[in-house]
Amino acid sequence: MFKEFMLCSLCFLLLLFYATKVNGHPDGATPFWYPSSFIYGYINGCAESVEQGQFSFTEEFWPDEVRSICGCVVDSLRHSLEYEKMLDNNSKSQAASIVSATFPICITEEKLKKTDEIRGV
Repeated sequence: MFKEFMLCSLCFLLLLFYATKVNGHPDGATPFWYPSSFIYGYINGCAESVEQGQFSFTEEFWPDEVRSICGCVVDSLRHSLEYEKMLDNNSKSQAASIVSATFPICITEEKLKKTDEIRGV
C-alpha cells in the first residue's frame, strides 16, 4: 500500500511540475544553495503561520513535526528554484505553486513517519 501511494504521489508531482513548467534538479542532485538564515527564517515563519492559522492538520502534530513539514517544503524550493530567483518578485507565483503542491505531500510524509514510529518500523 505504501509503495503504491508513493508511486502515485511521485507521478502526480512529476505531472504537476511538468505541467507548470517548473523544472527542478534530477533525482540525487545537490539542491541549490540557500543561506542558512533564509532556511531557518522560512521554517520558523512557516511554522508560526501554520500554528496561528489553526489549520486542521495541526491537531495531529507537535510543533517540531510542523517544523519538519515546513523544512520539507523549503527543501522542495531548494530543488526547484535558485536562491536569486526565490528573491525575485517575478518568481513569487512559481514559488507559491511549488509550496501549494508540496505542502500536502510533506504532511502525508510526516504522517507516515509517525505511523512507522508507532509500529516500530
